[in-house]
Amino acid sequence: MKNVFDYQVVVVFNPKTEEKNKEKVLTKLESMLSALDAKFDSKEQIGSKELAYLIKKQSKGDFWKLRVKAKKPLDLKEINVYLNRETEVIRYLILKE
Repeated sequence: MKNVFDYQVVVVFNPKTEEKNKEKVLTKLESMLSALDAKFDSKEQIGSKELAYLIKKQSKGDFWKLRVKAKKPLDLKEINVYLNRETEVIRYLILKE
């Protein structure tokens, strides 16, 4: 049985979002994960990319890739609700590795 569970989170921000607001969202996400006994392993800004189709009336997105390690499988309901309600986030994806 695995002792560590790895997750990859990709967050796409509205390209007009200010850096301080992006950091606020990522900090809140990190605090929610730490409450679930998980932590960021790495946080990488991939950059701004053209989207294949419009998402929330945006043709570009600012991509961030996060690696998360947890000691137990995560219940992601709370995180999904937060990211869905956050207006700065236009799309996200959480993958279990």
